[in-house]
Amino acid sequence: MSNDAGHQSTVPVGDHRSRRWWCDIRWITAGVIVGTVVFLLWGLFGPEAAIRVSRETTYLTEPLAADGLPDYRAALLAMAGPAPPPEENAAAALLQVCWPLGIDDADLPKVCAALGIPNEPPADRLRAPDDDAASKVTHEMYFAAGERPWTGADLPELEAWLVKNEATITQLVTASKRPRYWLPEPSMFRAAESMFGSWTFVDVESRHASTILTCRAMWHIGERRYADAWRDIHAIYRFARLVGDAKRGPTTLITELMTVRIEATASDTLTEHLLAQSDLPRDLLTEIIHDLDGLGTPSAASNAVMTQRLEVIDTLVFVARRAAGGRAGRSLLVEGWGSPSLGMLLRVSLDWNRVLKEMNDDFDRIHAAWELPTYADRRVRMRQIANDAESEFMVSIQGSQLAMGLLSCGRRSGIVAARLRARIIPSWVSILSTVTRRRALFDLSRTTVALAAWRADHAGDAPAVYPERLDDLVPQYLSAVPTDPFSDKPFIYERRGSGYLLASVGENGVYDGGTDEDGDIVNGEWQDKKQDVNRNASDHVVRMPVPERPFAPSESP
Repeated sequence: MSNDAGHQSTVPVGDHRSRRWWCDIRWITAGVIVGTVVFLLWGLFGPEAAIRVSRETTYLTEPLAADGLPDYRAALLAMAGPAPPPEENAAAALLQVCWPLGIDDADLPKVCAALGIPNEPPADRLRAPDDDAASKVTHEMYFAAGERPWTGADLPELEAWLVKNEATITQLVTASKRPRYWLPEPSMFRAAESMFGSWTFVDVESRHASTILTCRAMWHIGERRYADAWRDIHAIYRFARLVGDAKRGPTTLITELMTVRIEATASDTLTEHLLAQSDLPRDLLTEIIHDLDGLGTPSAASNAVMTQRLEVIDTLVFVARRAAGGRAGRSLLVEGWGSPSLGMLLRVSLDWNRVLKEMNDDFDRIHAAWELPTYADRRVRMRQIANDAESEFMVSIQGSQLAMGLLSCGRRSGIVAARLRARIIPSWVSILSTVTRRRALFDLSRTTVALAAWRADHAGDAPAVYPERLDDLVPQYLSAVPTDPFSDKPFIYERRGSGYLLASVGENGVYDGGTDEDGDIVNGEWQDKKQDVNRNASDHVVRMPVPERPFAPSESP
């Protein structure tokens, strides 16, 4: 009898358990993978911590905007202080002469209201001669007229333009005698999204006024009207000091560098051209000494450090919290600033408090370096800050760091901070040397005037020569032997033939034999043509006498 009926196939109990075990493993593994992905995605795209309003992060803690974060524009306007009366404000006069001074039409009503002047263009606004449709002055003529002394016979068209506009140009000289220059950045008067990219750098327009005054000073020198020439040169000095005055309040870095350039133009015109004349009246030299002493030592541009700090921090706060379109919007914005790789990083979650703190720490270090007693110390410290920023940037772009950034918000934030710092901080090394150069050129010019006065007082000697040492100028012509700000030692001074060589060692702190950075003077001697020189191994040089050179109106930049 068969047992097939009712027979059932059976699976060993162990096999069922094995299958359930593998099933459980698969589910657990899938759960771990999903959890890990969710964790990574949450870390990459989850919410960001609120920005703390503190000295270490936002730097400013007041005034606050509607979103609870600092209002940097309002703070900068408050730092500028109240506007002086228009009759005391050189900026008000400059705007009225050189209307509209680079200010946008949309900003003019608020700017004029703040200055206390009517929002109306003057009937006799001053344009550059090569931009004046009524003149026949070309750009080449205008450029050449600022390079060396000239006469009406050399440039009759430019002479006619100067005569026609004499009264208006003289208004610039009068304006430079006013005690204040109050003109906050025009974009401060409007509600804008971020200070970055909104600066109009209106102060740069004052350079055009100094260029016109330089051309007229060169004309006066060529026509031997030396007192008139000094009047215009002195006005250029005063404008440079007014625009860059620390008492003025916050100034942009561009403004500070522009004032260095303006003052360098005044120093070159005085030293290489006016003082090169052998028949300067003694009373005029006394006046120049008095006026230069009244100007005092140029400022150290320390308020530009503060302004750029606020601009950078404001920009970071804006990118982090105020950019339209959230993270995608801020990414596209930064990519539009020319940083696509950084823009990609801004699409993920970041710790902006860390980014802000690291940037503030760097500016604290820059400020501390700026306050060190000697240029050599400041330069070493600034190079260290710049090298640290560049080194951290190189580390941040390594593959291992980028991989860690996927797992850690702190690492990602450090990478972003490193990239931003590498773009901003290293430029301050060259800024330090540029600002120091301004003081060196001014002190060289002041010393050159003292040497000219000494020579004038010894004109009856046979032959009339310069002193053998700078010490001979003390105390009648100088209160003390001037110190080279690049070396903190006396300027290099050598008697050569019928003249002398006076030099600052320049940025590298080493005397390079009297080779000037522009290539006109090599090894202490004038050259027939500009020479190619290594600007990193050059000096700032005054060499007397200056050779006479024919005026060349065909010269072009």
